[in-house]
Amino acid sequence: MRNDYYGQFHIPSYGDHHVLNALAVISLCHYENIDQSIVAKQLKSFKGVKRRFSEKSWNDQVIIDDYAHHPTEVKATLSSARQKYKARDVVAIFQPHTYTRTKTFAKEFIQCLQEADDVYLCDIFGSAREASGMFDIEEMMKELPNAKRLHEHNVHQLAQHKNAVLVFMGAGDIQKYEDAYMLPDQKKAKVLGD
Repeated sequence: MRNDYYGQFHIPSYGDHHVLNALAVISLCHYENIDQSIVAKQLKSFKGVKRRFSEKSWNDQVIIDDYAHHPTEVKATLSSARQKYKARDVVAIFQPHTYTRTKTFAKEFIQCLQEADDVYLCDIFGSAREASGMFDIEEMMKELPNAKRLHEHNVHQLAQHKNAVLVFMGAGDIQKYEDAYMLPDQKKAKVLGD
């Protein structure tokens, strides 16, 4: 019956966008008269999708891999990390995707990235349709004076962030930086949430 109490729900994810997604699911299931205990059980055990806030513990750090490549996604990912890990520094490692998108949203990216305690920028990842462009990552770095440039050969500098949350974001090959950082001891990494 409408306007009746439907139930109480818990989700294992952090961030307003996850709450909104869960509310949409709950609303639809309520509308379709699906038993709330089934909905509650499924939401509580939903681990999300690959490359959306995928977490691993690594030494004293938490490593997060996220597909975020638009300012709205970057903001949501950093906000989720802050909500979940309140007592830790949040370090953004961002690889912009496509030159046109990076240039178009440069101001928004800069604003979102300022929410992190530390920022590392990787070279822009082109696409099949746009292998190069008239915009360089240095343009963003001018507006983020504390940002550092990250290459595969200097990923070791991420180790200085003790007890921090390292958030690797991008739609390109950002994972190569994560892999380079964690080698040769990737076996030490423990997937969180399992």
